[in-house]
Parts: sequence; C-alpha cells; structure tokens
Amino acid sequence: MPLDDASIARVRPFCSDVEKDVFALFGLPEEVIAVLFAYYSRSKDDLRSNLAKLLAQEELDVSHLEAAARAGGGSVAEQKARAFHEKWVVGYGHASVAEHACVHLAVERVSILCAKAIEDLRLASYTEKSTRYVQFSTDSFVTPPVLGGELRVLHERTSRELFEAYLGLFPKTEAALATRIPRGEGQSEKGYASAIHAQACDLLRGLLPAGTRTNLGITANARSLAMLLCKMLASPLAEVRDVAGAMHEASKAVSPTLVKYVEKDAHRASVRDVLATKLREAIAPPPAPRPDRNHVRFVAGDSSLTALRQVAIALAYEHASGVDAAGLAQAIAGVDEPTLAGIVAEALSLRGRFDQAPRAFEASKLTAELVLDYGAFRDLQRHRMLTQQVLRLGADLGAEVPAELEALGVAGEFKRALDRAGAAWRTIAKEAPDAAQYVVPLAYRVRTLWTLDLRELVHVVELRSARQGHQSYRRMAHELMAIAEERYPWLAAHVRVDRTPVHALARSEK
Repeated sequence: MPLDDASIARVRPFCSDVEKDVFALFGLPEEVIAVLFAYYSRSKDDLRSNLAKLLAQEELDVSHLEAAARAGGGSVAEQKARAFHEKWVVGYGHASVAEHACVHLAVERVSILCAKAIEDLRLASYTEKSTRYVQFSTDSFVTPPVLGGELRVLHERTSRELFEAYLGLFPKTEAALATRIPRGEGQSEKGYASAIHAQACDLLRGLLPAGTRTNLGITANARSLAMLLCKMLASPLAEVRDVAGAMHEASKAVSPTLVKYVEKDAHRASVRDVLATKLREAIAPPPAPRPDRNHVRFVAGDSSLTALRQVAIALAYEHASGVDAAGLAQAIAGVDEPTLAGIVAEALSLRGRFDQAPRAFEASKLTAELVLDYGAFRDLQRHRMLTQQVLRLGADLGAEVPAELEALGVAGEFKRALDRAGAAWRTIAKEAPDAAQYVVPLAYRVRTLWTLDLRELVHVVELRSARQGHQSYRRMAHELMAIAEERYPWLAAHVRVDRTPVHALARSEK
C-alpha cells in the first residue's frame, strides 16, 4: 500500500528506493531483515510498510544498536523480531526464515584440519589464507589438546622441524628457480621476484603440517550456519568442537535467536561406530590399499549411451512443451547415437568462455576415487557442488614430491623432513589416530571419493587444468579429462582443457 510521508522518511535510510518494486535493504540488523522477509509469508502488506511499522514503534537508530546490544537489551524492533522467530522458527518449525539472516565470521589461527571441517558446508562462501601466496611462519601450528606427555613432545618437535625445513628451503629453491626461469620481457623486477616466490610456495607447501594455523572468512545464512555448528560439535577432533562453540558465541552477536538452538548432532556422532560394526558383519575385509602415485580412478557411472540419452532427455524437456518425460524417453530411445551427440554439440556450440554447461548435463553422474596429496585436496574441496567423502589423513599412501624439486637439487632435504614426520605420525596414530593427523605434512596423500554430474565434471576440468593452477590438482584435472575421453567421447570433444605442461611457472606477474 502507498506510504505516507512520515513512513517514507522512516524507511528511506534503509531502502535503496522507496517506490520501485525492486530495491535493496541495508543498515539493519540481520534479524530485522530476516523477519521482514518472513512477513512476506504471513502479512498482506509489502516490506516497506512492515518496516515502517517496526520503526514507528521506536526510532531505529543504527548508531545505537551496538550500545544496546552490549547493554543486553536491543531495540524494540529487534526484540519483536526475536519474538517472531521464537514463534515461527521454534513453535512452527518455519526454519526457512533463518535463511534470510546473513552472518559473516572471521575464524583465525585454526588448523588446516579444522578449516576443512568448516568448509565442508556447501551453502556458504569462504576465503582462506593461501599456501600459494603466503609464506607461513615458524611455530604456527596447533597441538591437539588430547596429546600429552611424550606424544605431545613428539608432535611439537616434529611440527617445528617441518617448519624449519620449509622455511630453510625457500632461499635455496628461489635461487635455483631464478637460474632456470628467465625474467619475462616487460616483466618488472618486483613482478619477477613475486612469480619466483609463488613458484617456491607451490613447491614447498607440502612440508606444512595439517596442523598449520590458518585464517578464513565465512559468509553463511543463519540456518546453514546452525547446521554446520551441529555437525562440528559431533566431530572427533576437540579443536573442531571448541571452534564450533566459539563460532556459535560470535554468531549470536549478529543473529541470537536464529542460531540459538545449536547442539551436538547425536546421530552423526553415533552413526560412525554403529555403521562400522554393521559393515564388519556384512562385508569381508577388503585388501589393504597400497601406496600409490596421485591418480583418479573411475568407480561407477552410466555408460556412454545411457548418459547421452539422459542429457538429451533433459535438454529436450527443458526446451519443449506439451510433453512428458516418459514420452521423451521413448522417443529418444529410437534416436541413433551420432544424432544425439549432435544435439549435445548444438547445446554447447555458443558457450562463452565463462559460461557453464547447461543444467541438463546434471542428468548423469559418475563416481571416481582420487588419490592426491592433502594440499591438492585442500584446494579441490572447494568444489561443493559435488559429493566428497574423504578418509582420515595419514602417511600410509606415501607423499607427493614435486619433480621440480629433484631438478632443482633440493628434493633430498624435502624427503628427509617428510620421512621424519611420517615416522612421528605412525607413533602417535597408535594411540590417537585422529589427533595424529595434525602432524602429517600436506605432501602426504589421502583418498577421497567424488560423485559428480557431467556439468560439474566440465567445470572442474576447465577450471583446474588452467596453467596458473597448482601442479597437483592440474594432474587431477587431466586424469578426470582422460576418464571423460574414454567414457564420454561425445562430451569430451567440447571440454576446454588446458594441456600445457604441469611444471610450467605457476605465476606470471608483471
């Protein structure tokens, strides 16, 4: 309904426009924004009218919100928002309200292992300290609180030794790189030094232990954040549980009601032990995995023709009318493979450099197992549109030593540091297998199972094969591409894979 002049004056500071149907909100507490959106489902009035009503009950002076929060009260508008949430979120299970409140958290000085637990949440955005741009400082590691006595001493000594080897190899590695990689034409001295340093970071990051302290920023809606915190509270790692508590307290300063009901996910905490017992009863022990080089191995998926038909059905369904899926499937079953491949080619023919494949390519999925160094896993975990399951980190699968270090003459020191850390892991893992992960360097391999649709396959290969990427995940992208070429040749022909050698200089800064 039209607003009177007084109401317009009240809402103007918080709306990008007071007349248009599309406008932005700003300068309001997250809970107030969430309740305003929630009113859409319960109120006949428009958002600006409801906002004007809230503001009329008390002048919502945002400059005083911080002081009010410290005093433990908050404005009338905030209190009404919280009362509304108690009724609709708690009383009626209207949890989607919480998706409209956005929480930004800074999480600092946590281990890389803890960061991976946080970043397992799909519906969030993250920015983390990079092992490729930043040279980490000595003694910057987390010691698991469960470790005591000799195991604690062993963990801390090994972690310090890894940092000493990591930092000690930088001057040698950078000097050796400078003799092999000429300065580019038009490249400044500073840009050249930065490129050499970035390459050294790429080559040496494998010495950083998984317990290395890192920083990350998180943006998530309150509902997703609450789900993450419940999951983190069920973690076997004490650090992850402690950080979950700290994140919960911090998020309550922004959205106290919407993250109020956070508790340990009892189902998640118990299913691991229950399932392990059932699996032992039902399945014979599989052969022990052998150490192996980084690889991607196909596990399961549709045949080439089945996948092609499913994608063709989805494409036709999206662009047809007056049809049903069963009829389309019957019609397409009679179409020969070259014709179907032509339809796919047409769907991809006008795809620009930054365009994704059509959503219809999500109609078929495959499962593959990746054996890769933990540093590369740390990068690839960011692909949250696919399903990832990862085994506990250890040293049994061996480590990935960059071939470039051999050529530069520094691989010996690198390997000796890894061997010492591997021996320490074996000792600690006998008593504390979860905590032992903290001492494992990023160069050691881990197994992870990926289930991804063909649309995401195209995205991963094209993004992660790019020459500026790290050599480890570029190899993964190339091997995923090999699977696509073998199993889905009709799709592989349209994937823009960068096949430049993986040992090319990772940075080319001006």
